[in-house]
Amino acid sequence: MSRPTRIDARVDVAAGAACVVAALVCLALPTATRDGFSGALRATFMAPLVNLQKSAELSRRTFSGHDAAVVVADSVALRSLRLTGVEQENARLRALMGLGASLEWGFVPAEALRGRGVGDEQSLILSAGRRAGIEPQSPVVTEDGLVGQIERSDATISTAIVWLHPEFRVSAMAMDGEAYGLVQAHGGTGADRFFLEMRGVLIRTELKPGAEVVTSGLGGVFPRGIPIGTVVSELETPDRWARSYVLRPAVSLSNLGSVLVLKSDRVRAGVENVWTTAAGADSGARRIVSAVDSMARLAGDSSAARQRRAAAVGARQPPP
Repeated sequence: MSRPTRIDARVDVAAGAACVVAALVCLALPTATRDGFSGALRATFMAPLVNLQKSAELSRRTFSGHDAAVVVADSVALRSLRLTGVEQENARLRALMGLGASLEWGFVPAEALRGRGVGDEQSLILSAGRRAGIEPQSPVVTEDGLVGQIERSDATISTAIVWLHPEFRVSAMAMDGEAYGLVQAHGGTGADRFFLEMRGVLIRTELKPGAEVVTSGLGGVFPRGIPIGTVVSELETPDRWARSYVLRPAVSLSNLGSVLVLKSDRVRAGVENVWTTAAGADSGARRIVSAVDSMARLAGDSSAARQRRAAAVGARQPPP
C-alpha cells in the first residue's frame, strides 16, 4: 500500500510543478498571446469547472429559497390557526354576552377551569365564589344551555359538577310540555358516556328523534326552560310503565371557557324564553354585522370596523 501512495505523491508534485511553470510562461508571454491562451483555457479545460460552480451556487440558492419559503408557510399556517381560535372564542363570547343581555340580572360570569386529575372531566373549577353571590346547587349555564350545578362554593372560587357526573340529576320536559322525566348521565364507556339519558317518561308519551328537552322547573333547583339536549333515540329498558330516551347534550364540554352562574333570586324569577331571545339576538347581530361588512366593501368605507361594533352592540340590547 505504500508504493501507490508514493506514486500519488509524485504525481501531485509533478502536476503542481507543471502548473507553476505554465503560470510563469503565461506571465512572460505578451499580453495579446496571454489573453488568447487564457481564453482558450477557460473555454476548454476550465469550462466544466465553471459550470459545476454555477450549478453548485444555483443549488445553494434553491435550498436557501426553499427553507425561507417553508418558514413563511409555517408562519402563515400558525397565524391562521391562532386567528381561527380567536374567531371561535370571540363568537362564543358574543353569544354569551347575548345571553347575559337577555337575562339582564341575577347571574355571575365566571371562567371555567378544568383540572388534569382522574375524574376532572366531570367537574369544573370556576373563577368566582361566595363573595360574588354563588351558592351551592346554583345552575351553571352557557349560551347553548345547561352545563351543571355548583357543588361547593368558597370565598373566591367554586366547584361545579357537569352533566357528565354520575350524580347529576335534573327534572326535564319536552319543549311542548307533553312529556316529563328525569335526566342524568347516560354512563357506559367510550362515546356513549358523552350522552344523556331521560328516564321516567310515561309509556303513553312518545318523543321523536330531534325533540328538544329543557328543564321543567320542578324541584326548585333549576328554573324552567334551560335547554338540556335533543332526543336521539328511545332506550330499551326492562321498565314496562315508562320510557327512556338517549339525549345529545346541548352543551359540549370540550369548548367550555366562560359560563354564567344563576343566582337563587334569578332561579325563583324564572328564565323562560330567555334562550330563545338570546339566540334570536345573536342571530340578528350576525346578520346586521354581515350586512354592514358587505356595504362597507362595496362603498369602500374605511369606518367599517366602527359600524360593525355599533351595529353589534345595538342588536344585543334587550327590548324595553
